[in-house]
Formats: sequence, C-alpha cells, structure tokens
Amino acid sequence: MVEKHIKSLLYDHDCVIIPEFGGLIARYVPARINPVKHTLAPPSKKIAFNEKLILNDGLLISTIAHYNDITKEEAHRRVAEFVHQAKSKLHHYNRFELSDIGVFRYNAERRLVFEYVEADNMLEASFGLPELIARPVRVEEPAVLRTLIKERQQELAEEKQPLRRRIKRAYHMAAGLALAGLSVSALYFLSLQADYNLSSLNPMALFANGYSSSAHIMPNRYDVNYVPFTEDERQQAYSAILPVAGADGSGLSEEFTTDESVDDSVAVSESIATAGSDEWLAAEQVIEEPEAAKEIVESKIPAHIINNRDGRSYIISGGYARLENAEMSREQFKEKGHQVKILTPYPGSRLFRVAVADFNSPAEAQEALDTYRKKFGDTLWVLNN
Repeated sequence: MVEKHIKSLLYDHDCVIIPEFGGLIARYVPARINPVKHTLAPPSKKIAFNEKLILNDGLLISTIAHYNDITKEEAHRRVAEFVHQAKSKLHHYNRFELSDIGVFRYNAERRLVFEYVEADNMLEASFGLPELIARPVRVEEPAVLRTLIKERQQELAEEKQPLRRRIKRAYHMAAGLALAGLSVSALYFLSLQADYNLSSLNPMALFANGYSSSAHIMPNRYDVNYVPFTEDERQQAYSAILPVAGADGSGLSEEFTTDESVDDSVAVSESIATAGSDEWLAAEQVIEEPEAAKEIVESKIPAHIINNRDGRSYIISGGYARLENAEMSREQFKEKGHQVKILTPYPGSRLFRVAVADFNSPAEAQEALDTYRKKFGDTLWVLNN
C-alpha cells in the first residue's frame, strides 16, 4: 500500500521522504544514445536515495490519509509499520526492494545503498515514449572503388576466355599498330624528298585544279638550275592569268601587259593612294570636335552634379554605385525642402555621393555636422572636395 503511494508521488514530486528511513530524490536525465545496443532513450527521471532525509515533511502521510480516507495518525502508523518491515528485511536478508523503484542494501561499512531499477519512465513530459532502435546506416562503396572492382571483374572475365579469342584480339591490335607505323614512315620519307610537295597528295586538289596543278607551281629562284623567264614566256603567262577582252570592250587588252602599262598602273595606284590619304586627312579634320561643342556638352551637366574639385566641404549622407539611385535619394530630400547635390566618383572610386549641405571650409562643415546629424541621422560625414 505504502509502496504504491511512494511511486505515484515520484511522478509529480522531485523528493519523497519516508519518515525515519530516508528520502527518495528524482533528477532529470536527458535523452541518451547507447552506442553498443544502437538505441535512443527518451528523457526520463532517475531516482537516488539520501538516508539523512528522515524528518517528516507530511507529504507521504497526507497522501495516504487522503486517498484511504483515514486519519493522519492511522496513516503515520501504517508508514511506521512499513519502515519497520523494511529495516527487518535489511537486517535478516541484507536486501529490501521497492517494486518498480529500486533495491536497498547494506555495504561493507553498514551504510544503506540504493540501486535504481529502470522500469517505468516517471517523467511526465516523456510518458509513453518508447526506446528507439537505430539501425546502422550501410556505407556504400565510393564510385572510384566500384569502378576498380568492375574493371577487375572484366579482367578476370577476359582471363577466362579461350586462348584463340585472345590471340585474335592481339593480332588485330598488332596489325593496326603496324599499319599506323608504315603510314608515318612513308610520310616521313616523302617529306625528305625535295621533288614532292605533301599538299599535292591531296586527291581533291586534282579535281579542283583540273589535273593541272603542276603547271602553276612557281619555280625556286634559289635553285642552281634556275633560268629567268623570257619576254615571250612572260607574255604567255600574263595572257593565261589576265581575262581576255570581250566584244563590248570589257576586260584587259594585251597592251596592258607591257612594262609601260605596269609603270602606269603603279603610278595610278600611287596617285589613288595619295588622294585617299588626303581625303582621309580632310575627313579627320572635319570630324574634329570644335571647342564650342565641348562647351555645349559641359553645359548640359545639371547644376546639382559636381564633377570637379571645387575646394568646398560637403556633408555626405550616403554613397551609391549608380547615378539613378543617387538621384532617387536626392528626390527624397528635395521633397522635404532640402537642396541636395551629387558628387561624381573620384578616380579609383565608383560611388556617387549625395551631399545635403556644402561649406567654404572644413571647420564650418564640422561645426554644422552635429546639427545635420540630429536631423538626418548619425551616418553623416564630411568630405573635403
């Protein structure tokens, strides 16, 4: 009977005193993992015992009297009988067990020792939570290891193939290597011959040139047997290259093949080149932008944008990477009745700075800085332009 009330009180209280015996103390235990059993235990209460807590606090006796509808004297008598039985068992058997709570024993020094038995979870917040079993995650083999295993399996499978199949495969590989070696050797020896041109080995070149590619091969002037062209040979070569005049007079006639015509064409080309250069110089002079146009471009810059060093000190409210954002900030200040200016980025910077005020000297700007900070915030600072 008393054991039942002691267990029920441990669910709601952290300390239950058994008069003239000792006190049971409950403390919080967080969730824990058992690495051996691979289990996850929920938070719970662990019960400890202190034999020095023997003074009656009235909790156990009042609970027994209330639930059994008896007087406190009768409840105190039942508790005393329970304590007497417990001490008698400890004296004769050196063991006394509270069901679902723990076991009491005497140690070698005749001191009372309590061993907690984990039965029910006495923590109200974790009531009904079971112990979870966490199955270990199977580690998969990495991709590199799988590839090596697969290659090894293929090698083992190839080793099991018949001897004839392996010899056939080796024969094909040797034949391919031999053909490749012969082709490279043939190209090398052909490149050593002076009479052969490797580009002439292309069969498509013969179809493109009508099987007359050898007729247009230019002679080597540095050869020992080189003979210059005669006048007739040169006229014949020019007539083969230049178009023949048609019936309407179009094309070039034979009189343009003389040396004088060549000289005239060179002179004409030089005159055309000279005229072209003069016209180019004239065009460059026309394209040059006059100073008046530069002044017009500079006059198009708005008055609120400062793009040069004017020696004044500005109180800056912020910097923006784009001019559009700086203009939006200026419009916000302008709606409140303030005249704001924008300073273009300095060399090496990309920020457009928005100034709420400007002064002749840095001292005047520093004196007025506190006044403007009260109005626009503490992020204002002074820039000496």
